[in-house]
Amino acid sequence: MTRAPILAALALSLACAGAPPPPTRPAAAPRPAEPAENLSARGQRLFDEAVQLEAEQKKARAVDWPVLEARWRQVLRAGELGEAHHNLGVTLEQQGRLAEARAEYQRALELRPLRQSAVNLGVVLEKEGDAAGAAAAYAQAARDYPEDGLARARLAALYRRSGQLDEAWRLSREALLRDPGSALAYRTMIRVAMARNDLDLAKLVALRAQKVAPDDAEVAYLAGQIVARQGDTAGATTQWKRALELQPGFLAARTGLLETAVKQERWPEVAEQAVAVLKDDPANASVQLVLGVALRHQGKADEALRAYDDAERLAPGTLPEIHLARGILLMREKSDCAGALKAFEAYERAVGPVLPQGSPAPRLMRECQEQQEQARAASEAARQLQAEAERKAAAAAARKAAEAPPPDPSAGPASKPAEGGGAAPTPAPARPPRPPGKP
Repeated sequence: MTRAPILAALALSLACAGAPPPPTRPAAAPRPAEPAENLSARGQRLFDEAVQLEAEQKKARAVDWPVLEARWRQVLRAGELGEAHHNLGVTLEQQGRLAEARAEYQRALELRPLRQSAVNLGVVLEKEGDAAGAAAAYAQAARDYPEDGLARARLAALYRRSGQLDEAWRLSREALLRDPGSALAYRTMIRVAMARNDLDLAKLVALRAQKVAPDDAEVAYLAGQIVARQGDTAGATTQWKRALELQPGFLAARTGLLETAVKQERWPEVAEQAVAVLKDDPANASVQLVLGVALRHQGKADEALRAYDDAERLAPGTLPEIHLARGILLMREKSDCAGALKAFEAYERAVGPVLPQGSPAPRLMRECQEQQEQARAASEAARQLQAEAERKAAAAAARKAAEAPPPDPSAGPASKPAEGGGAAPTPAPARPPRPPGKP
C-alpha cells in the first residue's frame, strides 16, 4: 500500500511555521517600602488589602483579574499612587485591554519612575504589534535603569526576531550579567546559536538554562529542538514531554511530538497527538489533514474522508494536499479510480503548472489509469468469453438435434394423452360376429 508520510510532514511544517514564543507575563509591582505622602490612611489600608488579595489568589492559582481591577480602582479613588496605576495596568493587560493598560503604565511613570512600568509599557506595545515602539521603550528603560536586565532581555528577543543576531547575543549577555536567572535571555541565546547552526553551543547554553530555570517549559522545548536536529529523536521526545508537563497547553511541544510520530509512521500515536493539538487549535487545517492520514493508515477510511472534508472546510482552496490524500484513499481503500483521478486532477489544478519535486501525483494517476484500462480489458475479455460460450452452446444444441434418429413410421402415431393430462381410456373389447339366421 502506498503511503504518504511526505504529505503529512508538509502539513506539519505549515502548522508550525512562524509560531511566536509565548509572551512573558509582566509581574505586578511590589508594595512600596514607604507609603506615598499623598496617600491617606484609608488609601494605604486599601492598598495593603489589594496586595494581600492578589498574593492569596496567586497562591491558590485562581487569579480573578476583574476583582483585582476593582480593588486597585478603589485605591486610586483614595489618592494618586504610581504603584496603584501600575498594578491596575497589569490587571487590564491580563484582560486583553491593552490600550487602557498602556495608559495606566504611562500615568504610573508620570507619577514615579517605576522600572516595571517602563518595561511593561514596551510589552504592551509589542503585543499591539508596534515592534519599533516596543524597541524604543525597552531601549529607554535600559538607559534610564542601567541595572535592569529585563529590558535588555526583551530588546534582545526583538533583535533576534528581526535577524540582528549579533545585537541579540550581546544584549542577552548584558541581561545575564544583571540578572543571571533570566530565562528569556537564555532562550534568545539558544535561538541565536541554532540560527547560526552552532548546535553544540546551543546545547551548552540550554544545559545551563535548565539548571538556572528548571521549570521553564520553553527552555525544555528548545532543548528538544536542539537534540532533534542532532538526530536524537528519543532525547527530543523526552524534552517535549517535559515541556508539556510544565505547561500542558504548550502547542509547540505537542506539535514536535506529532511531527516525530509522523516521521516514524507511528500512526496511532499520530492520531492521538493530532487530536490533542486540535483540542487547543481546532481551526488548524494542516493538523486535521494529518489526522485523516493517520486514520487511513489505521484502516478507518470513512473517518479519514470526514477528516479530509473538515480540513478542506477549514482551508478552502489553500491546502492542495487534501486532494492528494483523498485521491490516495479512494484509489487504495475504496478501489474508486474514477473518483481518485478527479481528486488528483483537482490537486494538480490547485498546485499550479509546476508540481512540487517528488510529488507522487503523476505516478499515481498513471497507475490509476492503467488499472482502469486493465479493468476495461478484463471486462471486454469476459464479455467475449460469455459470447463465445453462448455461441458454442447454441452450436452444440444444433448438432445434437441434427444427429438425433428420424421417427419410425410403422410405430403409428403416438397415443395422445387424454385432456387434462390423465391416461387414455382403455377401449372396450370387440363383440364377435353373429351366425346367419340367428337373431
